[in-house]
This record gives sequence, C-alpha cells and structure tokens, in this order.
Amino acid sequence: MRYRPLQPGLMVEGNSDEPYLKNLVRRQLSALVLAHSTQSVEVLPCLVSDVRTTQAEEVVLHGAEDLARDCDVLFLHGDADARDRTAKLVTRLGDRAGTLRRTATPVPVVTVLMTESWMLADRTALESVMTGRRIEGYPYARPAAVETRVSVKGARGVSGREKLDPKQVWKALLGDDAHDALSDAAELLVRRTDLSVLDAVPSYRQWSADTEAALRDLGYL
Repeated sequence: MRYRPLQPGLMVEGNSDEPYLKNLVRRQLSALVLAHSTQSVEVLPCLVSDVRTTQAEEVVLHGAEDLARDCDVLFLHGDADARDRTAKLVTRLGDRAGTLRRTATPVPVVTVLMTESWMLADRTALESVMTGRRIEGYPYARPAAVETRVSVKGARGVSGREKLDPKQVWKALLGDDAHDALSDAAELLVRRTDLSVLDAVPSYRQWSADTEAALRDLGYL
C-alpha cells in the first residue's frame, strides 16, 4: 500500500478561530481519508499562518503563497460576511499556482454567521467538555439551526425576544468568560463532536464536499 503524507495549512480570520479550526481540519481530513482512500495516508498536524484573512488582500495573498509552498491543501477561513472576499482569494491563489514550484490546492472554509456556529452544533459534545458548567437554555432544536439568530430563554442582559448571534449565545450559555472557556476546550470539543451532526449543518457540509473534491483532484482519494 502506497504511503503518502498529507500536509494541511490554514489561514483564519482571528485568534479565537484557530484552536477549533486547526483541529477540525485535521479530523475532517482523517475521516475522509479513512472513508474513501485506498492508500496509507498520514494527515499531519495543521500548519497555521500568522497572517489573518482580515488583513489587506495583498498581504493575505502573499501569506497564502508562502504557506502553500509547504502544504498540499490550504484552507482559507472567512465568516459569511466575507464570503465573496474568501472566494476571490481562493481564485487568485489558484490562478497563480502555476508560477510556484509547489503550491497547495486552496479550499474555502466559509461558516454561516461565524465559527462559533459549528462549535454549537453538537449539544452532547458541548455538555461533555464543559464540565462543572450547567448548559441551560440551549436554543437550537436541530443542528442546522446554528446558522440562524435565535432567542435564548433566560439570557442575561437581553430581552427574551432578542435574536442572538452565536458569540452572544455562547456568552448567554457560559457567562462572561465564554471566550476563554471555548479556547481551552476547543481541541477536546473537536474530538468529541459527532461529525455526522456537523454534516447536518449546510455550510459545514459544503466545506466537507469541497475538501473531498480537492483530495480527489490531488489523488489522495
């Protein structure tokens, strides 16, 4: 059986996105390889650029090209409000691939609303990693609902009818230190999340399909 290493790279919008997404990228790649590859593929730890995708476009493009030289597949993250910008970066990077001796295949990672949407999708996983905390008022009846703004019963400082985005939902569920709690638990949350639950979220399902297509083009699947 042929052995092939698979080196992923990642560029994110902000520091808070990195702990979760770098672990999720590796887990999703491993799941696709296990399900579809006939080769012995080792998914290596994700390389993460110091350049953020919110910086000036030329700065991001230069950072992406630098990282792409060391990777097989490069994920460019942007939340829904940056969808067009992320798509443009993917296109420009792909167009310039021929000028580089080695360059990764770019894949967009576009969450609806924000990264925290995906982190909220699996309630069972969430409750298992937030030990010592009571997760009351979880507002989503189904995984796909994490892509919508919702009201949270009993949320502090807001009316019961106010629609909250995922960051606000996290704060309503976990309190003022929600950001730190999420960062600390990100790796464990990825390990315990049921990927079939995430696959019920349309934006995640699209990313998974895009990733699978990239791996097929590269001959890993």
